[in-house]
Amino acid sequence: MVGVKLIVTAFMTLDGVVEAPGFDEHRDGKNAWALRVQDEEDARYNREQVFTADALLLGRKTYEIWAAFWPTATGDEELARRVNEIPKYVVSTSMRSADWNNSTLISGDVFGRIARLKEDPDGDLVVYGSPTLVDGLLQHELVDEYRLLVYPTILGSGTHMFRDGIDTHHLRLLGTRTFPSGVVLLTYQPEWEVPTSRYVEEYAWSQDQVRSFRAAQDVDRVLATVLFTDLVDSTGRALELGDRDWRRLIDRHDELARSAVERWSGRFIKSTGDGMLATFDAPTKALRCAFEFRDTVTRLRLGMRAAIHTGEIELRERDVGGIAVHIAARLLETARPQQVVVTGTVLDLTSGADLGFERQGSVSLRGIPGQWELYEASIR
Repeated sequence: MVGVKLIVTAFMTLDGVVEAPGFDEHRDGKNAWALRVQDEEDARYNREQVFTADALLLGRKTYEIWAAFWPTATGDEELARRVNEIPKYVVSTSMRSADWNNSTLISGDVFGRIARLKEDPDGDLVVYGSPTLVDGLLQHELVDEYRLLVYPTILGSGTHMFRDGIDTHHLRLLGTRTFPSGVVLLTYQPEWEVPTSRYVEEYAWSQDQVRSFRAAQDVDRVLATVLFTDLVDSTGRALELGDRDWRRLIDRHDELARSAVERWSGRFIKSTGDGMLATFDAPTKALRCAFEFRDTVTRLRLGMRAAIHTGEIELRERDVGGIAVHIAARLLETARPQQVVVTGTVLDLTSGADLGFERQGSVSLRGIPGQWELYEASIR
């Protein structure tokens, strides 16, 4: 049995933005960038894609935009009729009903239900835009093909198709097509094996080259405590709230994160999309910041997890690097919701009668040599 093919398609600028290709709202007023470029040949391809699809899968925001436009669209009446009649699945944890013609609401176990949709004998299930939904589809390995229409436009702001901080996903190019307008269609399918070539070894840096580069960059190295946090089920909450409200919540999250770090005399390095990276001169400060911030985001109805490691870091102009940062990042992957996990180094350097540590066992961290003793930190 072949099964349903799940296809992700999007209008995308050269800098990866997919927000407001038509006259829907853009946060900086930069909408309709795709319509300004599109010609007859582009339009014909997009039209054919709708007619060859068996059903559409949309995120809440995309669904609301389409449901506002297509029922009363007056341009291509045949296309409008097709869009209104085709089966449509909308993914949302906040909508109570999907009233547009032939629409079905998917909530609850969203990605389990989508996986079951793919078990049907055949057909094309096409996702238009919907970057938050696509993020979850990527995490659950549900995408079979990508059809990305790249427009000759650099927009400078807006929601990107693929959010910062996701895991690496390798793709295999199936084909390209260039339109007279300058739009390029790139068709890919997932490549499940990590590609490699002789150039990986040929251009690998020697230790001498690394040392030379570091000397040229005048990198400062210091001992510091690294704190990573991220939000639990951020994809689900984003689907529930929609892009605009989610963005506002993340902006508030970032403000509170900066305040917490400053209160504990740390350095806020950067937002990681749905979390933060910060450094401290003592592990006790990092721990107390993590506990405080966890309580703060709980009041926003958000779940959080955190990871802390103490080691040598490289100070850069606006960032930090080094093995300690990599260890803390990989450590975060092991944390469960509401947990603050630390390495043995943090345990050895921490003082405070109200701080407790429970051994979690010895684990291997992805890409980091050796076994690491992990502990769950708590405050009494």
